[in-house]
Amino acid sequence: MPCKMARQTLERHAGACDAGSRLYLGSGLLSSPENRYNLSHFRVHPAGIPVERETPVKRSDQDANNRFALHRRGMMLATAAAFFPVHGASSETGSRNAQPDVGINADPAVPIPAAQSLGIGKDRALVLGGGGEYFIAWLLGFARGLRSAGVSYDVADVIVGTSAGAIVGSAVAADHAGFLYDDMNFFGRFPKLLGDLIPTSASNPSQVRARELAEAARDGSVATIQSIGRGAMAARNPPVRNLQLMIDILSLGRSWPNPRFHATTTDCYTGERLVLSQSSNIPISHAVCASVSLPGVFGPTWIGDRLCMDGAMCSTSTHVDLIGGAKRALVVALTDKGLRFSNIPNDIEQELSYVEAAGTKTLLIAADPAKVHLLSAAEIELALKAGRDRALHEADRVKAFWA
Repeated sequence: MPCKMARQTLERHAGACDAGSRLYLGSGLLSSPENRYNLSHFRVHPAGIPVERETPVKRSDQDANNRFALHRRGMMLATAAAFFPVHGASSETGSRNAQPDVGINADPAVPIPAAQSLGIGKDRALVLGGGGEYFIAWLLGFARGLRSAGVSYDVADVIVGTSAGAIVGSAVAADHAGFLYDDMNFFGRFPKLLGDLIPTSASNPSQVRARELAEAARDGSVATIQSIGRGAMAARNPPVRNLQLMIDILSLGRSWPNPRFHATTTDCYTGERLVLSQSSNIPISHAVCASVSLPGVFGPTWIGDRLCMDGAMCSTSTHVDLIGGAKRALVVALTDKGLRFSNIPNDIEQELSYVEAAGTKTLLIAADPAKVHLLSAAEIELALKAGRDRALHEADRVKAFWA
């Protein structure tokens, strides 16, 4: 039924927007504005998302690009309308009960520092930290800029992503970073659309309380993290399935890309760090959703019988210790404490020293912008550009380190 509804809504939007039976759509769900497709070119992805099946016919005039933007906006709204209510999201309270019953093959709890490293025997490790919509866009811009300079993330043997870094890391592991860049570029042009689909502003007292608990933290003790977890569990946030669906859409599926990607999250009740991978036997959207379940904004998310929150709600914000023993590690993170979502003290230099003592050479890219709103979709365009510009500045250094 959802697939039929999505197609019917899609057809209505296609007719209303201008092109009758023709619709513009890029590679993946949202991508290059030069491409144009017939509705007959779509197949229904297992996740229920219409995606293209045939080679596009190129068209590059400005009118086509403008109509493309309108059609693509209609496509997003059509898909959203078919699968979940947008404006009623924040009033739902049953989101935790709506989680699918997903299994965990092995205990995902990993002590800090990790007793067994993911980096042993690996050459290149990539560690991506968190930072909201802004940092998702910044990381994608950075990856795009590096690629244009002849440097690629794709050679990483192990990838650890936290929160925003989990979204980008999963895309890198699946070789979809280019698609996701184009998607974020689209949302940068229509920031209100992303804000409507995935609201991030605190709108009720329970959400404000959860955020304040994270901001009030002054240490990384288990008791402090459990306190933040209680606030996260008690917050009335938009249904987490909305976010999972968007991740499904943007990643074009639910399958884990490959064994090299790992997402971090935190158990709200026990305060433990959890590391999720292909062996966890869960959809990639669930793992990434758990990693981005920021208290008072999203989630929390069920992973097996654990209710999980953002992976940065932890005594380590980047989880660099997981890759100790790798030959080299490129770490891209926000280090400015003024930009963080919690005041749990993290010392990135100390964390890097720990893995360096295990024989890992590290290169830290401290992506600290001027004052920005990390959860504002209005920052996306600037973030994409800032990431690209920084990549061009750092390209030679990263190339020498990564080669």
